[in-house]
Amino acid sequence: MRPSRRVARLVALLGLPLVLAAFAAEGRFGITRYRLAGTAYAVPHTYEFSRNFRLPWLDALPGLGREPADSLWLMLPAAEVAAGLPGYSPLSHGHAGPFATDLVVHVVGDPDGRRFAPLHARQWGIFDARLAEGAPWRPDPSGGERLVHSEGVDHRRFYRLPSRHAARPADQAPPGCLASDTSDKREVSTCTYLVHRDGLTYDFSLRPENLAVADRVPAYVLARLAAWKRPAPAREEAP
Repeated sequence: MRPSRRVARLVALLGLPLVLAAFAAEGRFGITRYRLAGTAYAVPHTYEFSRNFRLPWLDALPGLGREPADSLWLMLPAAEVAAGLPGYSPLSHGHAGPFATDLVVHVVGDPDGRRFAPLHARQWGIFDARLAEGAPWRPDPSGGERLVHSEGVDHRRFYRLPSRHAARPADQAPPGCLASDTSDKREVSTCTYLVHRDGLTYDFSLRPENLAVADRVPAYVLARLAAWKRPAPAREEAP
């Protein structure tokens, strides 16, 4: 599947600055080579999640401790994302105060959607089960509506949609969110997105300040990947 015109324009617009930054990072930090959906990428170590947050228990999780084939976990600094993705806030407010909203995204080569399809069906199936059970809808402070999955004294799980009547996108699972309350009763939350576009499946989380740009995150990540693209090795001629 070829990238949409909108994605192509974004890649062209951001291309030169990102390519220059990529070469600078490559020379300074070194690279790891990946292949996603048949395309080769040379990703600077500074953007690899597992190299920047090495924890023993990560080794047991697919794609974190050790990157599997056709899969990559990226960690993009909040300041860089804010500079390249209009509307992205580099800061959010958590239980301990403000912090940088670095973008962590799992990218999987999935040209025919085989990985995405069962996850999409499963998550919408859980959503439908909660609807059938009579789960309540509530307004979301960031806009849109929430379908409640479960609620506790100071925490809650829910799905966030533009509205209960919104059409279901074929390329996206329902965003699942987890929220809790601070000591002064202020809510903090995180929403996780699963999106399949341009032959890749993207899995990422956003804070409330950045929910409005969720639909543009895959195109931004694709533009970053384009700066790290490397030509496929030439085939040797048969004697």
